[in-house]
Amino acid sequence: MERPIRHLALAALLLAGGAQVSVETPQTWQADIQIRTLEITRTRNSLNARVVVYTENDDDAQNARLLILLPIGVGIERLAASCEATPGPSMVPSLRATVTCELGVIPNRGFREIVLLTTAPATAQPRRFGVFTYSATPDPVPGNNYAERTIR
Repeated sequence: MERPIRHLALAALLLAGGAQVSVETPQTWQADIQIRTLEITRTRNSLNARVVVYTENDDDAQNARLLILLPIGVGIERLAASCEATPGPSMVPSLRATVTCELGVIPNRGFREIVLLTTAPATAQPRRFGVFTYSATPDPVPGNNYAERTIR
């Protein structure tokens, strides 16, 4: 019987001295950055791409970026201020492969919208537009960071 009394006395001493036992769940730093919208509209001579990047999951998405994979054979007509296109080939410098957009910090449940205007492909073959977003904040659901659309 002496042992349980010692444990009770020790517990009472610790509680009286202000010792606390933490039962809180640990805080995790994360932001689920995702492609919320990828809309492609086609006019006779151009393609208009609208991309909305959204984030949620308690923390801000730090240093967020958007990578746009352009369809084969398109040139850029209008680019958002925060975006930069890769160089085109020397024989047709208006043709590009990718565009990278710096989105900065996107607050929790915040979004950024990017609009891009390109030329339409010369042929009527189906082409694909792809977008991928990421940030410096750990992402608990990376599967929603990519979207693509086929244009005809």
